[in-house]
Amino acid sequence: MTRIQSGCVVLSMMFGVSLAPAQFLSPLSSFGGGDGWLAPGEGGYGYLGTGHTERGLAFGNGHLYLVSRSGGNFIRILDPATGADLGALDTTGISGGTFAVNTVAVGADGAIYVNNLTIQSANSPFKVYRWDTESSAPTVVYSGDAGLSGARVGDSLAAIGGGSSTRLAFGFGSAPAVTGNNGYMVLDPTTSTATAVAFAGTPPNAGDFRLGITFTDANHVLGSQGSSLYRHTSFAGASGTLLDTVIFPDPAGATADRLLAYAEVGGVPLLAVQSTGDSHVSLYDVTDPANPIWLANGNNTTGPLVANPNATGQLSWGNISGNTAQLWAMSSNQGIQAFTVTIPEPATATVLGLGLATLIALRRTRR
Repeated sequence: MTRIQSGCVVLSMMFGVSLAPAQFLSPLSSFGGGDGWLAPGEGGYGYLGTGHTERGLAFGNGHLYLVSRSGGNFIRILDPATGADLGALDTTGISGGTFAVNTVAVGADGAIYVNNLTIQSANSPFKVYRWDTESSAPTVVYSGDAGLSGARVGDSLAAIGGGSSTRLAFGFGSAPAVTGNNGYMVLDPTTSTATAVAFAGTPPNAGDFRLGITFTDANHVLGSQGSSLYRHTSFAGASGTLLDTVIFPDPAGATADRLLAYAEVGGVPLLAVQSTGDSHVSLYDVTDPANPIWLANGNNTTGPLVANPNATGQLSWGNISGNTAQLWAMSSNQGIQAFTVTIPEPATATVLGLGLATLIALRRTRR
């Protein structure tokens, strides 16, 4: 029995409170084919396939944004409730890079950011574009070497803040071998200032933020490229500190758990993680990022999946209200899954002062 399941049983026996793991993560039944999964090519849709051309997904402004290189360079606008295609952003003037468009994020002010992928930033500039609104033309907010000349950058992207406080984080790749590629770049898109955050010694190891990256606040970043773990870090300017190396406590197996997204829902700090192997999604309470507590696993896909050998994709939270939120998860070549996340509020919690935080505290004292 897992820790959370054991804790649920304890609270149920003591107080008549039911907190089954299934309550935390459930399919958004209106999405895709009615099972919470928009499968590759479903209904003849041409911008979500199995050709390694979809690697970026983000929520903002009441919509999903899907980056697709199927037949061109596109940022498609999708209905977050159904997955229906609503049109596309203007991509006039976008060019350059190994891929001209790759991943996407949305600031708290609704500005949309898309980056290219460069495998050598000294020879091919790393570029970041911004759309102030969905009807805007893109503007270049950064073009340069990402603060680390010669590095691969652009496989992962996270955003925090809005307006002049917006910050974007991008993980460096392990190849080419460039001193400093065990860190990440933080971009101020208002001033077009790129700062390569450096770590003294290893770990983190080269490329450790390449495939999964997320802010937990303006000075803390989590990153992963696999190996069943994530790096928990802080940074100040160009100086980074490794705080913890954390093994995913994933009952389904964490060998391909890479894609990361953080949000606070119902007062609980949550980390969503997706496997780029079988596409399953795991949910953790990261009140203490050094000791994540597994809450639930979910996987809306059916049948055999086309492999994602590049281990790319993106997760995105959205529609956070009270103790509920929605979560979208895309592992490349394996479609988009949509979930409703619910932090249970037991009927007895008001009287007893109990909730998930109490459950977590109880489990930690019973280890």
